[in-house]
Amino acid sequence: MIKNIKKIQQDVKKKRATNATNGMQLIVNGMSLFKRGMILLIGEVFTKK
Repeated sequence: MIKNIKKIQQDVKKKRATNATNGMQLIVNGMSLFKRGMILLIGEVFTKK
C-alpha cells in the first residue's frame, strides 16, 4: 500500500496523474485526516472528566 502511495505521489509531481490516482490520493488523505480527528476527539472527551 505504501509503495502505491509513493508511486501516486511521483505521478502527481510528474503531472501524469489520472483521475483514478487523484481519487485514491484524496481517499488516503481523507482517511488519515479522519483518523487524526478521531484521536483528537477521543482525547478531548476522555480528558474532560
